[in-house]
Amino acid sequence: METLTILFSVAAATSIYLIWFYQLASKLTGPKVWPVVGSLPLLFKNRGRIHDWMAGNLSETGGSATYQTCTLALPFLARKQGFFTVTCHPKNIEHILRSRFDNYPKGPTWQAAFHDLLGQGIFNSDGETWLIQRKTAALEFTTRTLRQAMARWVNRTIKSRLWVILDNAATQNYPVDLQDLLLRLTFDNICGLTFGKDPETLSPELPENPFAVAFDSATEATLQRLLYPGFLWRLKKMLGTGTEKALQKSLEVVENYMTDAINARKEAPSDDLLSRFMKKRDVDGVATCAA
Repeated sequence: METLTILFSVAAATSIYLIWFYQLASKLTGPKVWPVVGSLPLLFKNRGRIHDWMAGNLSETGGSATYQTCTLALPFLARKQGFFTVTCHPKNIEHILRSRFDNYPKGPTWQAAFHDLLGQGIFNSDGETWLIQRKTAALEFTTRTLRQAMARWVNRTIKSRLWVILDNAATQNYPVDLQDLLLRLTFDNICGLTFGKDPETLSPELPENPFAVAFDSATEATLQRLLYPGFLWRLKKMLGTGTEKALQKSLEVVENYMTDAINARKEAPSDDLLSRFMKKRDVDGVATCAA
């Protein structure tokens, strides 16, 4: 009798779960969802082409109410309900990143994962800390001198470097990695505006810059922290193994570069962003930083 009761309870619970699951799945846009495992099989299958896979899922939502937005059911990976929401709609992105940014705090999980790389800077803070740094950054980015400096840097790198490389490629009929060129263009401009230093990664030889390589590696290793439970990457960090070991090596290069840049600006202040932010103080006289 007890066995029959247990079997009946299991069958009833399974039926209730399946009814709930199919009602939920029918409302989701995005990749196919299976009971228990969600979309994990498709994620694993497309792990080598994750960006193309996501772009395909987003393009298939063209006729839905959630245009250019889909939901990934990833139990064991996603926090709380087990869902990731992905969107590429301009209005959604503006809503999240600009008009109602305060509605989307990063939260302790994100902040803990990115703390080694970003500290408590504007890209890893919430609430009052983020607001103070945002106001400081916004004020600086609206100044006429900074806009003029930005125009000079961008125009120079495009005309004297990017156009030269593309012209040579067209003349000599050889392919180029446009994504790599645009990343180098962005990196040179950011370093010039922020530190007043030109790494010249967008030169005909396309040299490898240790700081750029280290920062990219550190970012990739940090993002991988979000794929695992917090205790796991903390254990790897404590033991100094795997991606955490590589992360610490990359962070050493980044920190040394930043330390040299700060020391240089202490000795010889300039009109770059680093010099401007080093002069800023909060209400208690403590230096504020937006990096």
